[in-house]
Amino acid sequence: MSLPDPDHVSPPPGAPSAHPLRDAAVVIYATLLLLGLAIPRGLVNWAREMQPGPRQQAVLATAQAIEAFSHSSQIDEPYRLAREYFLEATGKRED
Repeated sequence: MSLPDPDHVSPPPGAPSAHPLRDAAVVIYATLLLLGLAIPRGLVNWAREMQPGPRQQAVLATAQAIEAFSHSSQIDEPYRLAREYFLEATGKRED
């Protein structure tokens, strides 16, 4: 009995992508969008830590709008529940 060559992986069935870079970029940006909606607090904290100025104010306003949308549509509910459980389990408090 011989084992398959571990250095060679057969391509999956179907045609290869005509634009692999574009496809990878779509996946990356979609993931970032999903994370921004699911955990909007990260966007707001990142915007607050930027250097003060008009750009920071614009980014902060956008991040707060995304946070408000995420909260009103309850997209961030799993994150908020997990954070509450974490804080309770560790004895830490929200700062």
